[in-house]
Amino acid sequence: MCGVGGIYYKTTEHSQKTGEIAYRILDGIYRRGPDSTGVALWHANDGNLLYVGVNCHTPGGGGRVLELLDQLGTVKQATDGEGYIRATIDYSGAEADLVAAVEALDPEINVASIGRHLEVLKHMGGVANLDAQFDLKAYDGRLAMGLTRYATESNIDFINGQPLTARANSDLAVMHNGHITNYHHLRASYALKGYDFTTQNDSEVIPIMLIDEMSKGASFEDALNISIEKLDGCFTYIAVTNDCFALVKDTYAAKPAVVAETDEFVALSSDPQSLREGVLADMEVWEPGAGEVHVWQM
Repeated sequence: MCGVGGIYYKTTEHSQKTGEIAYRILDGIYRRGPDSTGVALWHANDGNLLYVGVNCHTPGGGGRVLELLDQLGTVKQATDGEGYIRATIDYSGAEADLVAAVEALDPEINVASIGRHLEVLKHMGGVANLDAQFDLKAYDGRLAMGLTRYATESNIDFINGQPLTARANSDLAVMHNGHITNYHHLRASYALKGYDFTTQNDSEVIPIMLIDEMSKGASFEDALNISIEKLDGCFTYIAVTNDCFALVKDTYAAKPAVVAETDEFVALSSDPQSLREGVLADMEVWEPGAGEVHVWQM
């Protein structure tokens, strides 16, 4: 048993609340998965505003990074967690030049993510642990989707935590609640095609399957529907790309997921109560049916 959930704001008008709301939703489903927590965050550049995530484990390095970023551009918003810095800067130069300048500060400092992209963050334990390192509640982008994991198929460790991607720095991330019973057969078949698996998690076949289908010409939505046909077992999963996100349920509809949508946002969760406590107390929610795929463009 795991829990999936998060929120997407349709405009930037209210997106300063995204991290805080996602935190509340994931905290509300903590009991469904206390082993580890992860989120996929979506960054979209706005004019010259650029998102930058930096790993920094050097004492005093955080201040040096922020000082340099302010010299290269103008820092509009920044958070400094335990070894991780996220900043939004007004910057008109080349992204490669910024990366080179930051990483020249110290061998222990590296740019983890930059520009329009998906940022995947994971931590052992609950969302409070993830927030302590990455300052999730201060995130001000428009989308944060995550998962609280209860390990069944693989080890309780960082590498098997979700979200999962098909490759490093992938533009597709998946958060899956359930169990894929034909996982070993699928893994073997995709390995023969040259796909690399980096975990023992049965969920990893989902992003690889989606990437494989799209490489053969399928649209994202078509690939999602194909996954329902090819995956055996009970599952509900959220998939996020650079352009859209989706909620997918198997033909048994055994794994819960509810949706709340207004003109302002789309919120998802494995538990309706976590939406009412985390977003709006009196909001209406609905549950997708068996074998349904719902896609939202960003």
